[in-house]
Amino acid sequence: MGIRNLKRTGATVAALAAFALQGCYGVRVTLHAPPSPPYREVTRLKIAHDDLDLVGLKRGALASKRYFDVASKPNAVYSLGNDHYTFAQIAKSTEAFYRIVSETPAPAVHRKLAQECTAYSPRHGNHENRFTAYYEPVLRARSEPDEFYKYPVYAQPDDLTLVRLMNYFPEDERKIFGYKRGRELMPYLTRAEIDGRGLLRDQGLEIAWVDDPVALYFLHIQGSGRLRMMDDGRVLRVNFAASNGKPYTSIGRYMIDSGLLGPGEGSAGSMRAFLHNNPQTREEIFFRNERYIFFREVELDTEDGPIGSIGVPLVAGRSLATDPRYVPPGAVVYVETEKPLVDESGRLLGFEPFGRFMFNHDSGAAIKGPARADIYWGEGEASGLAAGYMSRPGRMTILMCGVKPSHGVMASTRNRGGAYSRVSWPGSNQPATKVAQQKHRRY
Repeated sequence: MGIRNLKRTGATVAALAAFALQGCYGVRVTLHAPPSPPYREVTRLKIAHDDLDLVGLKRGALASKRYFDVASKPNAVYSLGNDHYTFAQIAKSTEAFYRIVSETPAPAVHRKLAQECTAYSPRHGNHENRFTAYYEPVLRARSEPDEFYKYPVYAQPDDLTLVRLMNYFPEDERKIFGYKRGRELMPYLTRAEIDGRGLLRDQGLEIAWVDDPVALYFLHIQGSGRLRMMDDGRVLRVNFAASNGKPYTSIGRYMIDSGLLGPGEGSAGSMRAFLHNNPQTREEIFFRNERYIFFREVELDTEDGPIGSIGVPLVAGRSLATDPRYVPPGAVVYVETEKPLVDESGRLLGFEPFGRFMFNHDSGAAIKGPARADIYWGEGEASGLAAGYMSRPGRMTILMCGVKPSHGVMASTRNRGGAYSRVSWPGSNQPATKVAQQKHRRY
């Protein structure tokens, strides 16, 4: 993202099941600062283990370093509580974190992080962070349409125009998409106009055609995927190129509220089954979400994840999508939540607590506020099954390593990091979960 809008075989992304959520003449711009949640100070940070391997952790850190090496934001300043950090300091923090986990013996990593890093957690009353997950789906596709492969994956239309409001209002980072009609910018086509009325057909925008409209819809939610070309065996990697600018609406929430799914039936599997078994109502449900995603082909190594909103490949289990108004891009984050335990048939067995270092590599339309985050779970059906069950409470902490903040109010801050407060490091380690002790190196 990211929503970040990522983003079917397997279960749908949990962002669908989460409670995520203009047409008018011309464009009306009204400036409203995002509401601040009620905050409270958090006094202790518990970082004692990481349930994944060191290889993935280093890959995540190197992905952030790749972003900092290419991006240039010399005037950007990010706020965390009463502290402020420049873009260069965020980059140095990630490098320092990588040095610590690479060079420090595993039993001493916790102590070294406590010595060199400052920690910040959201302060938002009694509400915890909410974690969902997304993945990279794999769809069957063909280069030419036929009676089965008739659902197009569209590239970005030439007439889709982007307006960045910060070019006019420096404090407003929103974007508006539309098309020019005469001297006016008009709202762009809705999902119903594109897929229902076919207003983009025969314009040469089709990247490929897929055989499953449900999988295609969820590809829009994920924002990236792999197209397994059935005519020549190639695998095309497609990534988010643009949206039509319409707000995201959760069809999962709509299906529950309208009684199409009963209480407790809002799982990814239940939604997929209903949509496949009720083609007569499927389009009407899809059209509730006016937001539409356009894609682009990308050249990526097989082991690379999709490209996140900061322009680097995502790392399974290590990349996080957050609201960029609150979390600096590329920053190191420690996450504590629960992961689903799923059997081979896709049945949920339960949840297990875990702690893990991650990196802010993405964003998404449904990921709003300081307490929301979306974990990139990986590629393919197995990852999709697990991601579909993720909607869990937890805690997210931003780490700034090896750098000293500046203090006082700075007019050029690029985020609303005042939703975070500095927290103290604990004096003792928290034991890893049983599974983490058995299967993974402990940090």
